[in-house]
Amino acid sequence: MKAINIVLPDGSMQEPITRLFSKAGLEIIIEKMRTKEWKINVPWIGRVAFQRPQEIQRYVKAGIFDVGITGQDWLANWGNDCPVLGRLPMGRNGNRAVRVVLAVKEGSGIKSVKRLPKNCEVATEYVELARDFLVESGRSDIRVMPSYGNTEQKINLGASAIVDITETGESLRDNGLVIIAEIMKSNTVMIANRESFWSKTKRPYLDCIERLLRGSYQASQYVMLTANVPEKVLNKAVQIVGGLRGPSCSPIIGCKYEGKWLALQSVVRKEKEQEIIFRLLQIRVTDIVVNRDIPLIMSTLGS
Repeated sequence: MKAINIVLPDGSMQEPITRLFSKAGLEIIIEKMRTKEWKINVPWIGRVAFQRPQEIQRYVKAGIFDVGITGQDWLANWGNDCPVLGRLPMGRNGNRAVRVVLAVKEGSGIKSVKRLPKNCEVATEYVELARDFLVESGRSDIRVMPSYGNTEQKINLGASAIVDITETGESLRDNGLVIIAEIMKSNTVMIANRESFWSKTKRPYLDCIERLLRGSYQASQYVMLTANVPEKVLNKAVQIVGGLRGPSCSPIIGCKYEGKWLALQSVVRKEKEQEIIFRLLQIRVTDIVVNRDIPLIMSTLGS
């Protein structure tokens, strides 16, 4: 058995990624505070480290780590040279992709890339991605200036526009900026070192991590719903509840209600929970219980 080494994003993504690992049964615990070494108490996982997302691909490509988690935005910026194991459509504040956008100052009158001033400056951390986008848009005259943080403030420091990420656009609006173009949507992805990916000894462990994390993410999209159903409306209730493959059904023993009752249980998508409950109540279904904390769902359905 060869232990695999993992590199994960720090900053705003560290907490949601750590939570994702924990729900998958891979709790990340600190081993040495001074050197910032982490570990997972699984025999086939060796070194665990947190690094800046924009650097992760470089370390994985070099073989320092076997697997890493980063954003599609950074793969696009640097050029992806690593196999992608899987995609996790999650962002810093929830289960949604972020967007890489071009934004200008509100009230500037600039509504498109073509309207940007000639030979102006665009500030961004995504230097290569922004440059490629501007050239493809016919604006090779624009200078792309690297930003090392606080990018949204660079318009007040001489830039005519910025390229940055956003989830809701709220932070941009708070800084008096408006989006004039979307460059790409970016999900969180798992990447692998090429040699590790093709290794007969390491590949099964890479696939196992991918399945576990995908199962952990998938579980965050579902709730477990249980309801007691009169037999006479069972077929209607089954159609309403649905689920991954449909609900399980078992008799209720010693029920004192009139007629036969059965217990339905199913895993249903979170966004359908309230609709399902409302429809069940209309057909006299009672005793509805919802478990909103499912740690892991390893299923080929609903991915």
